[in-house]
This record gives sequence, structure tokens and C-alpha cells, in this order.
Amino acid sequence: MAINNKPVPKQVSKKEGDGQSTALNNFRETIKDVLEEITSLEINTMIVSRILMTKFDAKEFYLSLIENIMNRTEHGLAEVKDSLLERSTQLKQKGLILPQQTTTPLLPQEALGIETYRSELIRYNQDLEAYKQAEQAFSDRQNSLDLAQKEQFALEQACYDQLAKQVLKLDIKKDAAGEVIADAQLIRSLRQLWELEQSVLNGDRIYAQTKFHLDGDLTNRFVDDLFVPSKSKIDQKMAQLVFDLHRQGVENAQRQWSGLITTCVNLVKDLIPFRTK
Repeated sequence: MAINNKPVPKQVSKKEGDGQSTALNNFRETIKDVLEEITSLEINTMIVSRILMTKFDAKEFYLSLIENIMNRTEHGLAEVKDSLLERSTQLKQKGLILPQQTTTPLLPQEALGIETYRSELIRYNQDLEAYKQAEQAFSDRQNSLDLAQKEQFALEQACYDQLAKQVLKLDIKKDAAGEVIADAQLIRSLRQLWELEQSVLNGDRIYAQTKFHLDGDLTNRFVDDLFVPSKSKIDQKMAQLVFDLHRQGVENAQRQWSGLITTCVNLVKDLIPFRTK
């Protein structure tokens, strides 16, 4: 996990009212966020059919995720439909109160109202057409699936429903142009959602999972295929290899996790003198 360190000034102004530097405060907030998010450690061992070359980009993933949630899920399409119905009602109401076609010159305010109405109507018709295409594509895909594909389709739906709930919890900041501001905390959160999406879409299966918590709890989970040869496509030698790889992964991750916590705690201790001046 990368820490977005910003330079800490060697001297802090002691003038009354100056307070602490912005860089120092931002640095402390970054450390605070990191400490809050590393209270647990999760290690997963998966067997995959292929490793994709897709690279994570926070902004691109966020935009594609919103599009997939709204256009590729039943709940998302229903929300878009409700929004379009509401906009249609509002446009009808605006149309009723606008000046009708007349030879009398319009006041500037009336002309502006008509132009705004026309622009909104054009955008509405464009969004309505996009919704119809997305709904048709969703229906065609749903009706053309075989049994195995339907199971994967159901997993995707459940995945995007879960991702939609997680996105609503995120604090998404945008600039004046409406562009997403991808700060360190948002990037970490989106990366976790991206990894979940990729694992579901690619049909990845977790065979072993270990979770550590700072309060001392330790949880190990293994799929029963590793213990019941008759149910598994994995022979005993491969099963043992999975166990060995997972154990090595747990040991390495635990060392890195402990080192990261120690580093963060030491950084916080080093910053304490600044706070008392």
C-alpha cells in the first residue's frame, strides 16, 4: 500500500494565527487514513484461467463502473427509467407554461426560457434513446444465455449490486469541470472495488483465504475441494502446492503489514512535537 507522502516543512511558523502548514496537516491526514485502513489484513490465493493485462485507472474505472451499474443491471435500468419519467413530467409542465407561438416579440426572459426548454428536451430524447438501447441489449443478453452463462450473469448482477452500495458510501469529490478528484483515499477504495469486479467477471475462484485483525482474531478459510479429492479437479499434489503458496503468501504479507504499521506509528510519533509547539 503506497503512502502519498507530501514534504514536511522543516520549520513551522510560530506566528499567532498561522497555525500548522497545509502540507503537514495533509500529511497527518494521509497517515490517519492509512492507519484506519490497515487494521485488518486479508490474503487470498486464487487459481485463474488467465491473467489479464488490464491496468487499474481510478477515474476510468469509476466512470465505467457507474455506466455498468446503470446500464447492465436490472436495478440500474429501473433507476434510469424512473429518472426519465420524472424528467418527462417536469418537461411537460415547463412546456405548458411557456409562451405559445406568436407574432408578438418575446421578452428576453421568455426567449431564454424557450431555449433552455429546447436544450433540456434534446438531452432528454438522447438519454431516452440511450436507455432504450441499453434495455434492449440487457434483454437480448439475458434471453440468449445457456445455463452456465446464466449462473455467471447472476454473479455479475450480484457483484454490481454490491459495488453500487459501496460506491454510494464513497466521498467522491469533483472539480469545477465535474472531473473526479482521485485522492489517495479514493484510489485505495476504488482499487478494492476494481479487484472485486475483475475477480467476478473473470470467474476467479478463491481457494484459500486468511484474515488478520489487530484485536488478535485470525480466520482461515479453505474450499472443500482441497480436502475432498472426489469433488475436486485438483489432485493432491496441486492441492498441497496451493497450501504451500498460501502459507508463503501469508508469511510475506504479515511481515509487510507489521512493517507498515510500525512505520506509520513511528511517523506519527515523530510528528507529535510539532503539535505541541
